[in-house]
Amino acid sequence: MADTEVQTTRKAGRVIIRSWPKIVLMTPTLLMALACGIIMSVYGVPAADEPFSGIHLAGLMFLLVLLINLTVLLYDLSLRGFMIVALMIVVLVLALFLINTRHEGVWQAIGRALSVKVFANSAFYFMFALTLFFNLVIAFVITRFHYWQIENNEIIIHQGFMSEQERHPTAQARFKLVIEDVVEYALLGSGKLVFYFGDDRSERILTTVPFVHRKAKMLDELLGRIAVTEN
Repeated sequence: MADTEVQTTRKAGRVIIRSWPKIVLMTPTLLMALACGIIMSVYGVPAADEPFSGIHLAGLMFLLVLLINLTVLLYDLSLRGFMIVALMIVVLVLALFLINTRHEGVWQAIGRALSVKVFANSAFYFMFALTLFFNLVIAFVITRFHYWQIENNEIIIHQGFMSEQERHPTAQARFKLVIEDVVEYALLGSGKLVFYFGDDRSERILTTVPFVHRKAKMLDELLGRIAVTEN
């Protein structure tokens, strides 16, 4: 994806940047759905009285990945928020260890509570993956028509299927790199590029830019004088 999303030709002096819809962050769920679909195709649907097994574990893992992905889509988790959540998890685990030293069987009780027999057939997982893949294809098509073309002398913003364009001189442009969601950054290295245009004193934001640090470096190398800051 990095090769397709950042196309730079130093001889021509051009960088192309595309802002993706949030659906691209669902890629881990797509991969997990495919893996679960393959598992269910090999082992089949378990019997109703079958004890908790790897098939049920796969179903729980799919739901966990889906939960994390939906959380990423709905909320921006800053570095401070991420640290707070991580510390809360550490404190919870330590508290459970402490309780287990006084009352044995705590971990066994938690294991039994989490041993939920969740499963679906292979058709469900493959259709779920197909639905996500279809939306990713739509997102890919959209980004072919909505993109920014940064050159030495001007910035061209392509805004639609009919090639609507907005132009700004690079001599009066500045940009800032912003990382607001650490989970989003961990998934695809995604972040925001905030551009300030001096000709009309406007501000434009490119959200969900994959591999944003690499693209900011390319912009810096191309323009040679744009300040990059990071939150």
